[in-house]
Amino acid sequence: MQAFLKPKKSAWLTLALLLVTGLVYSTLSLCLSDLNGVSWGGAPLLFCLNTLPVLLILGFLWLATGQAWLASLVTGVLIFLLSGGNYFKILFRGDPLMWEDLHLLQEASQMAGEYRIEFIPLMYVFLSAIFVLSALLFRFGKGRPGPEVRLLSLTAVGLAGLICFYDVYPDDNLYNHLAGEHAMNETNAYISCGMVYPFFHSYGDYLGYRNGYSEQNAMEILGQYTDGDIPEDKKVSIVTIQLEAFTDFSLFDIQGISPDVYSNFHQLLAESYSGTLVTDVFAGGTTESEWAVLTGGNYHDDFSHKTDSVAWYLKDQGYVTGGGHPSHEWFYDRVTVNPNLGLDNYLFMENYYSSNPDSDKDVAYDNVFFSDLEQRIGEHFASSEAPLFSFNVTYQGHGPYQTEFTYWGNSYCTGDYPDHISNALNNYLYVMQDTGGYLAHLTDYLDTLEEPVVLVLYGDHKPWMGNGGSIYEELGINMDLFTQEGFLNYYATWYAIWGNQAAKETLDCDFVGEGPDLSPCFLMNEVFTLCGWEGSAYMQAQREVAETLPVMHTTGWVKENGVYTTEPSQRAKDLIRRFQDVSIYDRSRVWNQE
Repeated sequence: MQAFLKPKKSAWLTLALLLVTGLVYSTLSLCLSDLNGVSWGGAPLLFCLNTLPVLLILGFLWLATGQAWLASLVTGVLIFLLSGGNYFKILFRGDPLMWEDLHLLQEASQMAGEYRIEFIPLMYVFLSAIFVLSALLFRFGKGRPGPEVRLLSLTAVGLAGLICFYDVYPDDNLYNHLAGEHAMNETNAYISCGMVYPFFHSYGDYLGYRNGYSEQNAMEILGQYTDGDIPEDKKVSIVTIQLEAFTDFSLFDIQGISPDVYSNFHQLLAESYSGTLVTDVFAGGTTESEWAVLTGGNYHDDFSHKTDSVAWYLKDQGYVTGGGHPSHEWFYDRVTVNPNLGLDNYLFMENYYSSNPDSDKDVAYDNVFFSDLEQRIGEHFASSEAPLFSFNVTYQGHGPYQTEFTYWGNSYCTGDYPDHISNALNNYLYVMQDTGGYLAHLTDYLDTLEEPVVLVLYGDHKPWMGNGGSIYEELGINMDLFTQEGFLNYYATWYAIWGNQAAKETLDCDFVGEGPDLSPCFLMNEVFTLCGWEGSAYMQAQREVAETLPVMHTTGWVKENGVYTTEPSQRAKDLIRRFQDVSIYDRSRVWNQE
């Protein structure tokens, strides 16, 4: 019993060294978390919340393996990778590393190759500390408690970890309190709370929208509606194109933008029913927008199984569904996700675009994509009488944009700006002009068809413009998320719903006018409303929410009864809860019926 209660001195020495190791790792992680002029501030509670997971991981690995040096090495590398990944993600994309990003490691490694990654001195210090501390523990950290103490301690560490993971770290009230004045800005709130603590807090955010979820309540709400059928004489084909990072910079006070850049695009808007799309992502996160449009939800689960979507509804109405994305099938696992969202025979580089001689080795740009899309549409109508739902995502506008030189000259923006700004703008604006020309050709082609076609276009997010959005700031564009102007500058893009002449006649709709500001999850509902279709039971249930809260943002901003606010009324909060309940339930309906 005495031996049970009194571990050897070598075990206490090892424990002390591990404690020092955890404190060093946590301190270096906190130092590396300071970005955008925001710091964690040195609050003792924040230090404890950032350090506790490090110590728990160290302790668990030591007790499980009996090797203190291995626990130090694995924990150090893990915290370094998380801290470094967070540093570069904020630097390049403006948003922090979240729990859900762990599902996207392959995508992250692919995108990292497109940015210039340079270690800062602190990172070398961190790596050196991992090596030195692991070596010290290899030499002096031989001790470990006896089997009984190890088993009890391992159990205690595991229980402590579970309590923290499921109770302490997901607590929004504590997190917002510690973020203080930064609480309204997701990125700055994260930075102000360190790195380890907010990363584990994001697990609660990842699942938090399910808090209070009532399947019974969702079933009762959705049970009030039944799927509406589209009348045979009102069925029109729908072609949807999500345009990568396409935004209208002429809306900002940027000097010297050539009128030719957006001339085709502005002409398209004048011929369309168009409005502002307020996306949930900035400079990246393409799939958040496309999945919101397809599912009608603004939070997304794992799509490894069949998930209800507008494509499934249209398939049930006799539509042929599909589309293409001229990039790799593994990116965001679209090769699995898209069929589970009802998109059959989806086209990627691997199974289609790479065979085109004009394709790049990794992607196909708009010169390939648009001409091929026109050909596929024509082939469909030549071989089938079924209406078409084609859901497409382009790649050409993807950042980053070269800041050291221009590929196509500097006539697209002649403003008097520093070279790095001028070069980035000219490279980006060329792409906008080029894509605008392809859009004009596409609408001209669709207008020659006898078959009715509705074209749905939108931008998925604002483009990358300097690490951390630095070029936006240098241009004097307000990106302060505490203000309505800054919030919209950060997240707003556009949408356009255009109909060819045959569609206008079939639906008795001119598809012209100014539409409301919308969240992407409400875009297809707006399309169905213009077409005069009831839509699925879920889309019908959406409409009360969309009419009151057409913009419902994951940061907390909403547009309620025409006014943007971060303090929605109680009725709005009830509608949001209703929307999330029905949305969660709806996304599982197809799976549940199997």
